[in-house]
Amino acid sequence: MHFLITNDDGFDAPGLAALYTALIPLGQVTVVAPAVCHSSRGHAVDTKNPIRIEKRNVNPFGGIHIVHASPADCIRVGLAHVLETPPDAVVAGINPGANLGVDLFYSGTAAAAREAALMGLPAIAVSRYVQAEIPIDWDCLATFTRRVVRTLSNRKLAPPRLSFWNVNFPSVPSGNYPEQLTILPHGVEPHAVSFRQTTDETGQTQLHYTGVYRERGQSGQCDVHAVFSNQLTASLVGPQMTIPHPELPVRTQMTGSAGESPAHHQVSLDDAAYPD
Repeated sequence: MHFLITNDDGFDAPGLAALYTALIPLGQVTVVAPAVCHSSRGHAVDTKNPIRIEKRNVNPFGGIHIVHASPADCIRVGLAHVLETPPDAVVAGINPGANLGVDLFYSGTAAAAREAALMGLPAIAVSRYVQAEIPIDWDCLATFTRRVVRTLSNRKLAPPRLSFWNVNFPSVPSGNYPEQLTILPHGVEPHAVSFRQTTDETGQTQLHYTGVYRERGQSGQCDVHAVFSNQLTASLVGPQMTIPHPELPVRTQMTGSAGESPAHHQVSLDDAAYPD
């Protein structure tokens, strides 16, 4: 297989080296990665400014392409400029920090996989939940990541068109990762957001995010609860961001059959102007 890989922590991050180590036994690996960290910057792309790209020899990869842009831009550059033919799959990671539930809206790692999926390629985002008292053994994580990618590359588990797998490893001691991959939905509960206020040397107010990652809803059957319970998870993430409204007729379901226009419904502005 031929893999295109990237991350959101920058080309020199240990997680990218671990991902390369994981995949090189499975085939060819092309690295197109950001020049600097873009963690929690979401699915940003640059359509206004020139994107600088450089090719450099970096251990352990050999020749890689370093892109001065976002993770999603790395995928766009990799597919439209670097590679002459599409890869068999795109893998983003390994992120030192989980990407669970609503993290998918913020994650640069997930955004890279989503961008690849939107361009019609099988894609996987890989992250590992981090707790300070349990350090990451990158060699062990690379070995398990190889097994996960091999499993999800099986024809029966290939993601449907425009979808990608979001994989999260739990924070467990080296060698104790689960032997089973739990496939379940991602959570939807929001984070508890809080800030600490300080003042800089010029007297301007600064806000420092102080939210605690585990302080969030954990509905029973979702990736958040599962990973916090030391399970290894994969969630299938699709492109459909519209949902049916419970007060509208059934015919307003999201999409019709192939070749049909999506079902729709019209509501008078006066009807929707004020709540009951």
